[in-house]
Amino acid sequence: MGPLSKKNRSGLAFGCCLAVIAAIVTPTAAAASSGSASTSETGASAPPPAERHGGLQALCFVSSDRPDREHTIHLPAEVANLLVRITLSYRGPCADYGQSAPRGKGTLTAYSQSEHGRPSAIGLVFPDRTLIGLPTDPPSDGQWCFDKNADGTTDPMTECTDGYGSTLQLSEHFKSSVDTQFTYLLINWNPMGHPPMHVYDSPHFDIHFYLNANSERLKIRTGPCGELVNCDDFELGKVLPPAKYNPPKYEFTGAVAPGMGNHLINTDAPEFHGQPFTHSWIQGTWNGKVTFYEPMVTKAWFAGLIDGTRPSRCFPIPPAQAVQAGGWYPTRYCLRHRDNRHEITASLEDFDYRQAA
Repeated sequence: MGPLSKKNRSGLAFGCCLAVIAAIVTPTAAAASSGSASTSETGASAPPPAERHGGLQALCFVSSDRPDREHTIHLPAEVANLLVRITLSYRGPCADYGQSAPRGKGTLTAYSQSEHGRPSAIGLVFPDRTLIGLPTDPPSDGQWCFDKNADGTTDPMTECTDGYGSTLQLSEHFKSSVDTQFTYLLINWNPMGHPPMHVYDSPHFDIHFYLNANSERLKIRTGPCGELVNCDDFELGKVLPPAKYNPPKYEFTGAVAPGMGNHLINTDAPEFHGQPFTHSWIQGTWNGKVTFYEPMVTKAWFAGLIDGTRPSRCFPIPPAQAVQAGGWYPTRYCLRHRDNRHEITASLEDFDYRQAA
């Protein structure tokens, strides 16, 4: 037998690794199915129910020598924990990757995870190096500017808004196979934050998960009203969905932005009462409809995930009494660092199926 090629050696190593996994799983699977296996996850809450199969957890297996190959397998929690430590594997079924865009020294990529038509995560993933070299001057990419004082120029400090934006479509496979209203992400990097000042003026990311069409969003024009929005569009933004579709305490504060829509804010949030802004939840609306979900997260919080001063955690999404369109809706948003992959995820998780009401 001649020497193995690099491709064949990689394939052999991958197959041997799977064989070792099978040997580990066989004696423990029975215990897992009887309920003795733990479902805890270091630094975060237990995997959502969509990731459990007869006591086993879904894991996307990725070997270090073939990072381009991903395979969904189901394992007891202790085996999944081990593989996350010693390989490039990550929790949940393997992702469907959507569009990517450059940012800093890295990229921003939309992803989704689902099995059998049920989503377990919709999110944003980016390598640690994305936080290096983020643009700061001017404070926006100039896509959404308006000459408010009619002097023939647009001041990048006072007459431009929305920071540096990237629109990322979710994968076509996910959109066609899962009954959900979420279809794309809009990620805005705000190097100087945004209004209200002394509340959200820290460098941060706005991570919008949109339910309405991108073409509808792009029709929200710039102008002198609200946050540099067209005044007719500002009036449309003020038309709120009926109260049952909005979480309690989420109010209109005038934050209608071009190319985005209206942002309903909970003014009981800690950052409105003397506490530093770290991350917060926004509900987006436009002309009587709920149009996006949005966690806002500071650069400092993401940096803390990387250096270990912040743990990976999930947070409850404030629930509304009803939804306007049926489908899968998340109940938590999660901010995590994958130490083995040197990347960060910001995701919507723990989906419930809700009928329109």
